[in-house]
Order: sequence, then C-alpha cells, then structure tokens
Amino acid sequence: MKRKFRMLMSFLSKLKKDKIEITLGSDESNINWYELEYQSSLPQNIKNLLMDITDSKVNEIFEMDCYSETEYYELTINIYPKEKKINYSINIQIQEDSPDTYEKKLEDPELEEYFTRTGTEFITANYSGSGDDGEINKFKIDGVDTDISYYSDDPDHILIWDTIYERLESAYGGWEIDEGSVGTIELNNNMEIAISHTWFNNVMELCDEIFEIREEDLEE
Repeated sequence: MKRKFRMLMSFLSKLKKDKIEITLGSDESNINWYELEYQSSLPQNIKNLLMDITDSKVNEIFEMDCYSETEYYELTINIYPKEKKINYSINIQIQEDSPDTYEKKLEDPELEEYFTRTGTEFITANYSGSGDDGEINKFKIDGVDTDISYYSDDPDHILIWDTIYERLESAYGGWEIDEGSVGTIELNNNMEIAISHTWFNNVMELCDEIFEIREEDLEE
C-alpha cells in the first residue's frame, strides 16, 4: 500500500496543485465510489489508487466520533501532494424540525349540518409524508377510532376526508415531498380547524475530527 501511496503522490504532484478535494456519499463505511467518476477528471488508474488506499483505512476513518441521525454521510478527501498526506473528514446528515401551526374558522353548511345531526364534538387525524408519498390516517371521532379513508363510501366520511385533505393542502402544500412532514389535525363542532405541523429538513454538518494518512501509516 505504501507503493500505491507513493505512486498517487508522484502523479498528483505533477498537477501543480496544493490541494485536491473530492467528496463522496456514503452510508456508514459503504462509500459510493461511482460519484468519483463524475466529479473527477483523474485517470482511472489514479482513481483506483485512491480507492485502494482509502479502502485499506475505511474502518478506521469511520471509527471517528461522527454519528448521522439518517445514517447518511459524506466523505471529503483532501489530498495534499506537496505535503504527501491525505486528510479525510466526514459530513454527517442531521434532521432539523420546523414546527408550525395553522388555525381557521370554516364556513361550510354541509359540515355544520353534519356536526348538528350527529352530535359530534371533534374529529382528529394524523398525517405523515416524505419522498412524494404521504398519508392521512388514524381518524378519530370524539376520541373513537374510525375507518375513514380516501376509499370510504359513507357520505359523512367522504365529507370529513375531503375537508381535512383540502385544509391540509391549503395550509401546507407539498407536505409529502422531499424530507416531508408530520402533523395532527383537529376539527371541532365550532367549525374551527387546527393543524399542528412539523416540517423535516435534512442538512449536512461537518464532523470536527480529521483522519490523516501519510505513507508511514500504511502497510507495505
């Protein structure tokens, strides 16, 4: 491996660059080397040298105290040909929460008639979504589970579903895309609807530790 390290540094020193930086996606120690093909114009044999050197130390690199909540990482490789060293740093993905609330007084004679006719006091539902897929579920009427769904045949259930779905779309359009969101909805017999909503957003954060490799750190 020391020979490969010397070959790598010998070639890169001819590029007259103080630093060469490459960032690759990874989940734990499974580095996505395919990304190297698209972001680097280095010859394939040089890429292979870098891959082999990194793979020989990958377990040690990922023993650094860097934990990603989503189990996604970015491995940044900084090569310093003049100093004959390679530094590895890890960006960890963390999930940020952004809570919000929505309240509105509805004007809907059909819904008002439903509350009066059935004596219902309140309706609740939960929802969640991400990656362009979402679902409204766990409907309860006065605290009792119900089978309300998009496929309901009951006219009252259709009315409730349509009302809650339309309000959610109006308040938080796109709630089911990208990192997504979760929330709860309550609709009461005063024709008031309240949504407790939380957006999710994944961001990358640099781990403070640096893992350095020099020739003497490698096996023959």
